[in-house]
Amino acid sequence: MWRDVIDEARDREAAAPLPPHPLARRAGVPDQADVIGSYRAVGRDSRTTILQLLDDAGFAFADTRVLDFGCGSGKVMRHFLPEAEVCDLWGCDIDTRSVDWINAELDPPLHAFANGELPPLDQPSASFDLVWSVSVFTHLTDQWAGWLAELHRVLRPGGLAIISFLGGAMYKEWTGEDWAPDRIGMTVLDHGQDWELGGPTVFHSPWWLREHWGRAFEIVQMREGSAPREHGLVLLRRRSNVKVTPAMLECIDAAREPRELAALLKQVGLLQGESSRLSAQRDALALADARRLPRRVAGRLGQIRRGH
Repeated sequence: MWRDVIDEARDREAAAPLPPHPLARRAGVPDQADVIGSYRAVGRDSRTTILQLLDDAGFAFADTRVLDFGCGSGKVMRHFLPEAEVCDLWGCDIDTRSVDWINAELDPPLHAFANGELPPLDQPSASFDLVWSVSVFTHLTDQWAGWLAELHRVLRPGGLAIISFLGGAMYKEWTGEDWAPDRIGMTVLDHGQDWELGGPTVFHSPWWLREHWGRAFEIVQMREGSAPREHGLVLLRRRSNVKVTPAMLECIDAAREPRELAALLKQVGLLQGESSRLSAQRDALALADARRLPRRVAGRLGQIRRGH
């Protein structure tokens, strides 16, 4: 039976329309030399892991409502075409081009709607049985708590969420430093980087996820990535006996979790390093520009910079 389902999903995905390269690339692919092949492979691997987690939790798709939060152009959704025949499968994304492409090319059975950069979603409370989110919270910085609270809102009591995160498997590849989880909480690199350049990159330690995300969700299972550059995945079940707000998710309780302070100090050090590198790049560009200007103009530019 499972072999038949796997074969059907593979065949349906292979026959489905593929997005244009810019939309596929925007969804995040590791191999820029083979954008479409990488796009399809990442989605296929995500399907396998999502189904393993759901099987462990006893979840069945029939007669459910499912959301792919941050679906892009359907990198993961397209691999769930058989399931979309028995459930109501939606995706949402801030990129209207990707949403429009899904609705034009893959609807039915897939559907998508656009969301803003800030909560809320245009969906009723307690309206989904399952939400998955791949390569989204790995980039959310200032608004992570608002969006996690929003996923809690749209999930039904006892509903499940599967969210990917970056941990030790990616950290050394990205920073060149050894992974020291006791000193890494939620750690942000390249804060403010343009989304067309990949946006910010966010790392999470398992203890930090349990401490903060665990306030809104029961952590059913957590799989840390092991292969280089591999994402981790956490399976969450919505808690129904708590009032979830961004403030309660963000609150730091150093008495309860003493690693919070070390993680904050580490984040400050990383931000200082980024600031120094950006300042050096700015100064190098300014010097190069000055050398291309006539001497008189360059002299006047120096006076302006000194406030004269």
